[in-house]
Amino acid sequence: MDRITQELMWKMDRGPVLLIWVFDQSGSMKDDQQEIRQRVNQVYVQLGLTGRDRSQLLTTSVVSFGEGYLTHTPRPTSEVDEIRSAIAAVPEDPSGREFMCQAVLTAISQHRDYARSSARQMVLILVTDESGEREDNRQNLERVLAEAKAARCTIYVLGREAVFGYPMAYMRWEHPQTRDIHWLPIDRGPETAFVEQLQTDGFRRRHDAFPSGFGPYEQCRMARETGGIFFMLPSLESSLVRGEKRIYELQVMRPYRPDLRARGEVLHDRDRYPLRSVIWQCIYDLDPLQRPELSGQIEMRVHFSPVFEEFVRQARREQEKAKAYLMYLARVQKALEQGAHHRQQEADPRWQANYDLIYAQLVAYQARMWEYGAALEAFLQQPKIVPLTKPPDLRLVHWNVTVRSPTRTKESQAYIDQASALFRRTMENHPGTPWAARAAVELKRGFGVDFVPEYWHSYRGKHDGSSGKLRPIPKL
Repeated sequence: MDRITQELMWKMDRGPVLLIWVFDQSGSMKDDQQEIRQRVNQVYVQLGLTGRDRSQLLTTSVVSFGEGYLTHTPRPTSEVDEIRSAIAAVPEDPSGREFMCQAVLTAISQHRDYARSSARQMVLILVTDESGEREDNRQNLERVLAEAKAARCTIYVLGREAVFGYPMAYMRWEHPQTRDIHWLPIDRGPETAFVEQLQTDGFRRRHDAFPSGFGPYEQCRMARETGGIFFMLPSLESSLVRGEKRIYELQVMRPYRPDLRARGEVLHDRDRYPLRSVIWQCIYDLDPLQRPELSGQIEMRVHFSPVFEEFVRQARREQEKAKAYLMYLARVQKALEQGAHHRQQEADPRWQANYDLIYAQLVAYQARMWEYGAALEAFLQQPKIVPLTKPPDLRLVHWNVTVRSPTRTKESQAYIDQASALFRRTMENHPGTPWAARAAVELKRGFGVDFVPEYWHSYRGKHDGSSGKLRPIPKL
């Protein structure tokens, strides 16, 4: 907020300013909105605009968006209390949809005539913790930039760090009545125009929130192209599934910056750079989000029934799937290896790192598939015996797949040795980057597979009706 204040002061040195706050209506933004509302008065005090004589140097409008679009200030105002009340009036949209680009486009169009007639510079501050609806982004991002440049509008963003090479993140939510735990998906990335990392963790689609060091592509592109700044909200979200904070050094990350050109330009270059084409094809071939027809084949079961007869049926199906998946992974690995000579010709460190990490992961995931099948067989031959209940009110609900260091098969060892060497090479070639950090996490995971029992409280999943109608699962 201090830096935004300074940016506004520099603008006002050149003349009056219209400031447009554009707030995301999603429920996950409530805490951020409250903190910003508390700081707005401080911004105006620092700007020296609380006195009537200078208040007209800066007028403010507040709008918000979700599935729709709302204006909370009937006209731009310089009254601080009115601005704070307008921010407090931002509702929570239950739809879970955020048409971000459409909202920014509307906000600029809505205020363009006012800014022109009053000879004001236009500044827009977008406040959101998501990257917005993907189709809206693809259709309207370039329209936003054209409109912003025509209106000479500078766009600043207060947003969240993008997930490394993955479009999603998940928020943990406990149902207040059934006590069930839900992982609610939110759009949180990626940091690039198209995903550049595998969308699987080797067993199933990713569910991590591994930090990329950059903001979401659309928001960073809007800020860069209009002379603004993307500000990364610093707090760690307590409900973010597998969330963590990592600090990457700016100078180390500079050569690995995402390509923020228009999507069409990035896509056009794919055919000019063979390595990028190969990597994109490998990602697509293993993407359960883009290829739902294959998700049943490339996503392994990670929860198994506590009833042994059902466990046997599930295990036999998964063992057959694992064999087919091993062959599939091997084909993708071979396709990547055939492009190895392009790795030597690729000048961009980001794409070198993409190749190095993905290659190591493909080998590692084959090792874990061997271990997965062996762990299932070991359980079938000698089932683990655990109590069905534990005090005070816990009950066994399923067996969870987990990874560990000890392994069971000789077949996996060659893959483990190769993957370990490749992960270490990635760490050596790209130190201090998300690629090195991700490689270190993969090594730490281990290559062995085991099963651990999961217990739930007996009240979970039950609703006796005493607390009223069952509350629906929210959409963020």
